[in-house]
Amino acid sequence: MALVHTSFYANPLETSRLSQRELLARIFGRQEASEHVRGMDFEENSSDSGSDHEMEEFNEDFEWEWDPTTLSSSVSLTRGNKEVLFHPDYSCGTAAAKGSQPLCQGGEYYWEIKMTSAVYGTDMMLGVCNSDLDITQYKTSFCSLIGKDSNSWGLSYTGNFYHQGKAQKFSSRFDHGSVIGVHLDTWHGKLSFFKDNEPLGVAANGLNGKPLYPVVSSTAARTKMRLQRSSSSSFSLQYLCCAAIGKHLPNLEALKALPIPPGVKRHLCNELDWIFKVHLPSQVKKTSDTDL
Repeated sequence: MALVHTSFYANPLETSRLSQRELLARIFGRQEASEHVRGMDFEENSSDSGSDHEMEEFNEDFEWEWDPTTLSSSVSLTRGNKEVLFHPDYSCGTAAAKGSQPLCQGGEYYWEIKMTSAVYGTDMMLGVCNSDLDITQYKTSFCSLIGKDSNSWGLSYTGNFYHQGKAQKFSSRFDHGSVIGVHLDTWHGKLSFFKDNEPLGVAANGLNGKPLYPVVSSTAARTKMRLQRSSSSSFSLQYLCCAAIGKHLPNLEALKALPIPPGVKRHLCNELDWIFKVHLPSQVKKTSDTDL
């Protein structure tokens, strides 16, 4: 009980919910504010028109953001480098943005991108690339940039998955408001996608040993994509335990019914929920024939 301040017991009326959260924050080595933010449903607490100042509250929960130093000339960043605005005035080609941090070997990475504008044009894409991809090379032509060569792997809004210039039908079309989740398992070299929390399956294998970057692109004027989450975990015993539990859950809501201490449950739901999500049993069995 050394973790509990003596005043906690001095007045039983002070044993409020806030005090319990502070205690749990100490146990898990995190600030209460961070735990609270992760527990919030972002879409219920912030509109698409929210200010940059409002987005700053969420910065500490993002492990990477869009890199302002490698942008195409027709791209601007808003909301603390979380939202990408492509072709603010008009479009004469393909623009793109990369993540600020490489996703290195031995990590498990998950991020979500929301389409916060109309989705149209030659292509709007998201995926991963290596450091050799030149995201500015098609600034005066319209193309499906991500996956056009061997340096990138990309999912188009049309539902096609691209690599080495080859398209493979992978999902249904996504539109304004769609949330696309991306899971990169660098230990096994797998790239998987989710659409509105529904698993789409594995799109590509063989990405082991390649430092990769998240990347998005668009050919359409005044289009936007917002990074609303970026999380990671080492391939550790904690990760394996969460993955094993996830494989036996019918859905993510079932996590709340597990017979475990409330504090541990909150930590799992707020900080590690994405690990359970990416390992839930999938009704969709899609694996790319590409062995890269």
